[in-house]
Amino acid sequence: MKNIAVLTEKNILALEKSLKKLARTKYRKTGIPFVTLKFAQTLDGKIATLTGDSRWISGSSSLRFAHRLRSFNDAILVGVDTIIRDDPRLTVRPLRGKNPQKIIIDSRLRMPLDCNVLKGRTALSTIVATTFLSDQRKIERIRSTGVGVWLIKKDRSNRVDLQCLLKELGRKDIRSILVEGGAKIITSFLKKRLLDHLVVVIAPKILGEGINCVNFPSSYRFKNLDSFSSFKYFRSGDDVIADAFFNK
Repeated sequence: MKNIAVLTEKNILALEKSLKKLARTKYRKTGIPFVTLKFAQTLDGKIATLTGDSRWISGSSSLRFAHRLRSFNDAILVGVDTIIRDDPRLTVRPLRGKNPQKIIIDSRLRMPLDCNVLKGRTALSTIVATTFLSDQRKIERIRSTGVGVWLIKKDRSNRVDLQCLLKELGRKDIRSILVEGGAKIITSFLKKRLLDHLVVVIAPKILGEGINCVNFPSSYRFKNLDSFSSFKYFRSGDDVIADAFFNK
């Protein structure tokens, strides 16, 4: 740990500048948003307990950094399981700055109608991506809160096709996205190689039984493993933050 540089404001500002430049370049060339995938895990690779509790894995300084990452991006994306389990607001609090647009992937509209992202002014900056398998009545009820509901093509698993969603987000001038999970979303973005940048907060804790951060199928082989470059490590309180870019 002593040989790992401490995460400083200078490091964070440099990362912000780099990410915004990379996002502009990718969007100009492809029309698709630049994707940062971020999650916090224990030393044994768990992102939550078996009951889904993910609080207190990372420390307070890492949490502040996570909120800074949100402020760097046009949008933040999570899956419906995160909404059901944690009911997050997905803002940059307690920092000052513009809150990102909220993208919720909910292929069958399982989200509760009283969750935080459907309330008040927050609803106006929320998009729910679902499929034609969803109940039309619930679509209309969610739209009545001011939330945008997008019907996206389904993939072979009857879930929202992530590549189609990214293209649609690009058409709406969203140029950078922070993906925060949960495990199914993390696994999908990694498996389909849809990320450009990876941030992993590693906490010095052992959970034992819990939810793995990545759940590749048993058929996955080493030749399928993703390759990353420009690895950097920083200390953030008691945590270590790994920062890398994806080789495509």
